[in-house]
Amino acid sequence: MKIGVDAGMLGITDERLQVGVWRVAKELLTQLGRMDKVNTYVLYSFRPIPKDVMQSFGHAMTNRVLSPSLGWMQVRLPIELLLRPVDVFLGLSQALPMTATKTIGVVYDLGFLKHPALYPNSAAKLVSQTQYLTRTADAIMTISEAIKKEIGDTYAYPASRIHVAYPRIGDAFTSTGKPYIHPNPYFLCVGSFKRGKNIPTLIRAFGTFTRHTKTPTDLILVGSSYWQDPAIVDAIQSEKIGDHVIIKGYVKDKDLAPLYRGAIAFVCPSLVEGFGIPFTEAMASGIPVIGSSIPVLKEVVGDAGVLVDPHDTHALADAMEKITNGKILRETLIKHGRVRAKKYSWDAMAKIVYDLL
Repeated sequence: MKIGVDAGMLGITDERLQVGVWRVAKELLTQLGRMDKVNTYVLYSFRPIPKDVMQSFGHAMTNRVLSPSLGWMQVRLPIELLLRPVDVFLGLSQALPMTATKTIGVVYDLGFLKHPALYPNSAAKLVSQTQYLTRTADAIMTISEAIKKEIGDTYAYPASRIHVAYPRIGDAFTSTGKPYIHPNPYFLCVGSFKRGKNIPTLIRAFGTFTRHTKTPTDLILVGSSYWQDPAIVDAIQSEKIGDHVIIKGYVKDKDLAPLYRGAIAFVCPSLVEGFGIPFTEAMASGIPVIGSSIPVLKEVVGDAGVLVDPHDTHALADAMEKITNGKILRETLIKHGRVRAKKYSWDAMAKIVYDLL
């Protein structure tokens, strides 16, 4: 069987964009390449996928570059599938081309419907392409039960055709190994600096925390600055805590793992999430988690973290204080986190996709 895959995101070379969908696509295709000894895969992209990435997928996968990039999903890819048909098409970027081929569409989140202001450059596009995907896909894969429910409720798509496959934690993220050495105790936030991560609220809560603690403490922000929320800098300045907020930007996994291990806790009051890979990385690294009480994080983090209203800065600051000073609470959360982290596997995700194919 020949399987076509929307792999356009894998042609991206800017490291700041090699997160989220890029990471899911790369890890999923790597595992499928190891698992699937029968089928062949054509990975469609509008820029060449780097050779080292292609090599990780194995010999059954080839890259076909289609140009131009303008109108790629709406025109160029449908023409290609008409001229050179495949048996099944896998849409990894929450979009599907017009085609008579059997299709599996991946939906990561629907936050753009409730919070369009958090997607200033992409909300309209996401609305359109997700509507088309849910009208035409023969099956849908998503990355949490919470998003599965939203898809069914919003688009009246049959639950029996929506399949949940959790992403996995990278091998680098364990509680064993050296921690990052920093002059002060620190909280860690990992994720793109876009509006949905709610980082200005985190900074205001951290400001409140610092005014109530005698121990000098820092907040380290790690992630992609490509979509940076302009309110982040304003919040740091208004709280007058510039000396205690360290923005590191994008960090590779091998350097990120020690940062997790050395932190007091991972903290991110996200307004929207499809799954929340950094939360699971933190649990696997043996640190407590502070997050928001949105349905996805209740599912993924559960009893392994303190989840609060993402708009309540005082509740967030109080959670930081309790984890800093509460030895028993810390130990309990760390124990529960290690157990939950074992649930998430790229192998398991790839097996679900393979069975669908």
